[in-house]
Amino acid sequence: MAASMTVGLISTPGLPADLCTHLVKKLPEQFEKTIDPQVTWETEFTVDPLVGVAEDINQVLEKANNIKQENGWDYAITLTDLPFFYDKQLVTANANLKEGIAQISIPSFGLFPMRKRIRKTLLKLMENLYAGSLFELEKQKQTRAGRRKYKKAGKNPFPISFTKREEGYSNQTGADLRYVITSRVIGYSRVLLGMTRANRPWKGFFSFYKVLALAFATGTYISIFSTPWQLSILYSNYRMIFLMLLAIFGMVTWIIFSQNLWEKPSEHGKKRWRQLYNGTTFLTLFSLVSINYIVLFGLFSISVSLFVPPELFQLSTGMDSDPGIHSYFSLVWFITSAGTLAGAIGSGLEREENIRNITYSFRQQQRHHEIGQEEDGTSSKQESNDTKKEEGAEN
Repeated sequence: MAASMTVGLISTPGLPADLCTHLVKKLPEQFEKTIDPQVTWETEFTVDPLVGVAEDINQVLEKANNIKQENGWDYAITLTDLPFFYDKQLVTANANLKEGIAQISIPSFGLFPMRKRIRKTLLKLMENLYAGSLFELEKQKQTRAGRRKYKKAGKNPFPISFTKREEGYSNQTGADLRYVITSRVIGYSRVLLGMTRANRPWKGFFSFYKVLALAFATGTYISIFSTPWQLSILYSNYRMIFLMLLAIFGMVTWIIFSQNLWEKPSEHGKKRWRQLYNGTTFLTLFSLVSINYIVLFGLFSISVSLFVPPELFQLSTGMDSDPGIHSYFSLVWFITSAGTLAGAIGSGLEREENIRNITYSFRQQQRHHEIGQEEDGTSSKQESNDTKKEEGAEN
């Protein structure tokens, strides 16, 4: 009779949960092909916010182990949207082979955590867990084929480049196997881009409709006057680029400080986490404002092409010849930058929650709050049950 193994996937809400939803049904077949065809594999999936709150590897692994035991799983792998550190190195994946638990940091995959790479990483970690669990390890070492299988699990390359395998138990992390990014520069670049991707700034764009509306209204208003038209043909491309960057960075800076999004030094927050959170906040807002700028440019391009005939353009600017495409492009470019600068004021009209919700630090606070409410509810329920028991005993 074939043995049966259940692998549980635990993810944080958001991008990791979306990835797990697409992977969970395909993994049993992949486990059978790549790990052990004599085992019947099953996978289960659950979402838990705590694995995305604890910034300590040990806490995440302990939580994963508790969930594994509660559900009766053989193995558990967590996917989180937080980065992890081992000393000063960024970690892509950790595993506790004895307990049969592992974790994957999605941001360490960079800007494009393709499902294929995530799937390969899950297979790699499961191969390590299966080959390295205490019972399997002792059983495999009794045979030459078993020893080869265990060595193969360690020699197979990790799906992500610039990543090396390190073994040895650490009290700091609670893991005895980890895959770390060898280059600190590449590691931080990947994680920053990965955390920005996890924030999904394109979804936050739909919460910025007031900013877009004010920017479009302002750009439309100033285009009534002839001065912007004249400046658009006088400014060089370098000056236009400077004006565009000034508008984008000006709006990003205004949003950060008007909404208090910049995390300041505190007794509880570690410097490296604070730097990552602030860097991610800046990149997320920069992406969001850039999307806003592109959409605004498209709207102005349509309106200018429809309502500004060449004769009117020539009359307003005093040009001797008919305006070409470059002239229209420069006008749209100028009023888009001017409108974006005005749109920064409109960011103050947005609900604070809409803006803060796209930042990591705020989501962490929200998750802590939700967990606190759950714990308070559990405590209240327990106290109520205890009171009922006492009253029953008295009766």
